[in-house]
Amino acid sequence: MPFVRGWLRDPVGVGLPFPSSPSTARRLAEAALESSSCSGPVLELGAGTGAVTAALIDAGCPVHRIVAVERDPELCRALEHRFPGLAVLEGDALELGALLAAAKLSSMAVTISGLPMRAIPVEAATRCYGDAFDAMPPDGAIIQYTYGLRPPVDPRAMATKVEATFVGREWRNIPPMGMWRYRLAR
Repeated sequence: MPFVRGWLRDPVGVGLPFPSSPSTARRLAEAALESSSCSGPVLELGAGTGAVTAALIDAGCPVHRIVAVERDPELCRALEHRFPGLAVLEGDALELGALLAAAKLSSMAVTISGLPMRAIPVEAATRCYGDAFDAMPPDGAIIQYTYGLRPPVDPRAMATKVEATFVGREWRNIPPMGMWRYRLAR
């Protein structure tokens, strides 16, 4: 219910009125952990009710290694209750640089984004991605899931050269969801 209430409060900010399916969450967690070359924190943007958080933990990522960003206060409290020890940053992930600075976090291994980037102005989306890349090593990655068929953030719109690679589609999600991996171009 917290997810539905969050969607009712802010439909554009949440995207759809239901969380990711367990199979989608598993694939996202696997893609993120496979994309990480170090054992630093995993940053989850738009953590919602914690479907992806739970999948990360199930995949072997310790809860203390996950940093969840969520702007809905009720969902933040639900995450803290469901996952004791989880670092939850309450705030707008589109202001990621300021959130990380306030939390004194400067280094992340990988980022998973559940933000509805297609509904977000391009300059805000590219700034968010830029802030995420600033907090990761040069081979860091952003795993973004989306309901569209194209990369949700156009790599050509980024200030730095970025490559977007299609990871796959999860058909067992309603609606089916695509996953993209963004990396700095070499």
